[in-house]
Amino acid sequence: MQQKPWRQLAFVLGEAALSLVSSGVLFIIISRVSGPELLGTYALALAWLMLFQGISSLGIPEFIMREVGANGRDAARDVAHAILLGLGSALAALCMMLVAVRLLGYSAYLVHVISIASLALIPAFLNGVCRSVFLAMREMHFTCLALLIEVTIVMSVSLYLLLSGNGAIALMITLVVAKIVSAAIALTFLHRRALPLRPSFQVDLLMRTARTVFTFGIGNMLSMLTMRINVIMASVWVDIAAVGHFAAATKITEIGLIVPNLFVQLLMTRMAYSFNTQGDRDPNRFTPWYQVLFAIVLPTCVGVWLFAGPILITLFGAGFADALWVLRILMIYIAVESVDSVMSVILKAAQRQREDVGRLAFNPLINIAMSLVLLPVLGTIGAAVGRVAGVAVSAVLRYNLIASKMIGVNWFRFAPKPALISLGMAALCYFLRNIDHSAWLPLLYVAVTAILLRASSGFSFSAIKDMMSVPSAAVETRGLRLRFRRY
Repeated sequence: MQQKPWRQLAFVLGEAALSLVSSGVLFIIISRVSGPELLGTYALALAWLMLFQGISSLGIPEFIMREVGANGRDAARDVAHAILLGLGSALAALCMMLVAVRLLGYSAYLVHVISIASLALIPAFLNGVCRSVFLAMREMHFTCLALLIEVTIVMSVSLYLLLSGNGAIALMITLVVAKIVSAAIALTFLHRRALPLRPSFQVDLLMRTARTVFTFGIGNMLSMLTMRINVIMASVWVDIAAVGHFAAATKITEIGLIVPNLFVQLLMTRMAYSFNTQGDRDPNRFTPWYQVLFAIVLPTCVGVWLFAGPILITLFGAGFADALWVLRILMIYIAVESVDSVMSVILKAAQRQREDVGRLAFNPLINIAMSLVLLPVLGTIGAAVGRVAGVAVSAVLRYNLIASKMIGVNWFRFAPKPALISLGMAALCYFLRNIDHSAWLPLLYVAVTAILLRASSGFSFSAIKDMMSVPSAAVETRGLRLRFRRY
């Protein structure tokens, strides 16, 4: 059954809000109740978890998103075989994480915390797989419900533990338990509602799936390395309190990437269908989608740059004002990363994932090299600059590949309208910064920017509706295939 687009949009936004609560709000509570030391410890453990989650998932969620988006329920066999591969890789990643954390000279307490975090790898992988299927089939209410239960457990128990004086070990145990519960719920929905077929395992299909997934896996590991390595590198060069400051800025960055990440996941399913089923491989047909992305990302980056100081102080406390320039630099990262991720989707949907991985490999290489040079000199600011440099290089390489092998997209034509509107509003707010009740300036910026973007046709509601819809031809085809299989 095709879901109503606006209903699915509500569930997608609900999932984003729940992700914000489970990550951003918990970081704020930790910083307020226990200070930067505990925040740094917790953030470091999460960085290790997310880094090795890239190894454990092996790129399987992205692979499943593409296959289900293109083939619907006919992809059930691919999903089952991919899950089997992922369980093996998750177990291997767990063992690797336990060994790796003991090689960096961390204290016994840090090693214990990170070791507990490793137990969340397998349920996190299963959650990711289920979410990919639900997103591709526009059945996001299942994901939203599973995540709601996970967030309820994490937030309520973590708040009680923090107020009771417990530390990072108790918080990590809570996270692991919540992940296990939500994974069990998501798997139940997947089996009973989304993909009820019972495919048999075939060795040849498993091997073919493994070969395809391998390329996705390398790309996913490189992406996770780029996202998490800076926190780990900072933990070697600076004290744990400085890591906490850097983690605060990084967490705001991750919150800013929630919508762009959702965008590229929705785009993957539709673009895979367009490229592989309809035979139309022109990425420019999704121009209205790109306009929506730029209308969201650019004003967000400009606004956070302008109000970076008040945001950090309001959310985390006055002691986190040192992360001001780290946060501002990471806003540049968000803008470039959003476009870079879309270009990655274009290449993967066109079955060019190997070429995509080759370009992505330069991202962590440049990031690590720049961070190694700048961290001893600039501290955590150097790590932020390294991240921007890495994503800029991969974006240029992907752009050149698409322009030479496919049909190029002129990304700069989407930027002027939202950029001029947001910069103009930022200049006005900066001019008014010394007036009474200046706390209302962020609300003024958001409201007027949104109104001007809509009035100037900076984005279209019909494009948003299209994002949340399954192509009618795909729905009809899937229904016929399912009915045929029943006879």
